[in-house]
Amino acid sequence: MDANTKYTLIVFNTCTQKFEEVTVTEEVYRAYCRTGWNIKDNDQSFFDHEIQLSGMIGSQDGAYENFREFVDTVNTPENIIFDQMEKEDLYQAVSALPATDRALVQGLFFEGMTEREYAEQMGVFRNAVHEKKVRLIKKLRKFLEN
Repeated sequence: MDANTKYTLIVFNTCTQKFEEVTVTEEVYRAYCRTGWNIKDNDQSFFDHEIQLSGMIGSQDGAYENFREFVDTVNTPENIIFDQMEKEDLYQAVSALPATDRALVQGLFFEGMTEREYAEQMGVFRNAVHEKKVRLIKKLRKFLEN
């Protein structure tokens, strides 16, 4: 380009709160144009980002319910209490079982044993363990429904 070419940019002066025309080097001018932060693009870019941010500010009234990104609808106090009650009911139901049945529940559901492993440990057939497990689950389900 010509050595006499003048490169100017219109920038916003945050101190005066006004747009000003400034003279810059060719290198600064080219970098500014490449970044896409010129005024006409800047307004749209700011608007795009501001819309996303304003959705997190809680809308106009600032209500907690408007922070949908942060509201946990699964772990509500009610759900936590109901889950705890169900666990307590299940604990009571398992506690009411005979010792051999409690041992089966412990082995299969708490220690992670397979039916085959439990059967080998007890010296019985796997089918017998499976059938007993199915009966226990039905019994526990019936207890919890009442």
